[in-house]
Amino acid sequence: MFDFFEKFRNQVLSSMGEEPDRSIESGETDRLIALGVLMWAVSEADEQFLPEERQLIEQVLQKHGRLDTDRISIVMESVRQAAGERIDLYSFADKATQNIEREQKVAMLEHLFRVACIDEHLDTREHETIRQIYQLFRLDHQDFIEAKIKVKKEFGMDTAGL
Repeated sequence: MFDFFEKFRNQVLSSMGEEPDRSIESGETDRLIALGVLMWAVSEADEQFLPEERQLIEQVLQKHGRLDTDRISIVMESVRQAAGERIDLYSFADKATQNIEREQKVAMLEHLFRVACIDEHLDTREHETIRQIYQLFRLDHQDFIEAKIKVKKEFGMDTAGL
């Protein structure tokens, strides 16, 4: 896994004018790539990768990575490539949630639901992908339900029967 993340981390750091070396704290860059890949996986789950989904992923990564608009395209390209070479959700979920608090994991879960609900429809395949990821985040089922309800309400979607 080290070589896998190192490849994409170096792309991102190089694009930012930073020297990619092993002395740099890589956790944040790896976490950003991992979060992007997880969001990308949810976006592709229904076999319809919408421009709105890509735009939301960019916005979330830009905010979390404090990236300017010039650098986000490099990060998104790294995420796209990493998603294409996706090993397994476990590795990305593990990397995305290393050394972070429960509240941050819940916020990530909400981002996953936002990507899935951006078309105002939560596809069963997207839902199942998010379910797998939340379990890898080691969150409670109540966190899953609350995140889903919160995001569905944000999009004006029906929350009855949850």
